[in-house]
Amino acid sequence: MVALAAISTATPSLQSMLTRSQLQATHLEAQQAESTVRNLHARVHAAENRLQNRQVKVRSLSDQFSQSDPTYKSGVQVKTSDMPVKTQEFLVDLYQATSAGR
Repeated sequence: MVALAAISTATPSLQSMLTRSQLQATHLEAQQAESTVRNLHARVHAAENRLQNRQVKVRSLSDQFSQSDPTYKSGVQVKTSDMPVKTQEFLVDLYQATSAGR
């Protein structure tokens, strides 16, 4: 009986072997997830760099174009109308009302 007890404690149970196997599988999945996260972070960083480079290029080309073409107006340089917005809205409404019957 003592010999049997010594053998049963020396060999891992089926349950402990299953648990160890699940733990190893979960550990491997976690490592793969961390690798995926690192990969995605690197891709995001590269995309942000490309975006910044393209924004710099757009600003540069816009500045060059505005300097070489006097008729070019950027969004900041556009002259606002001398007519108040309320007057413009009234005229649009008046036009729509009179042209609706045509």
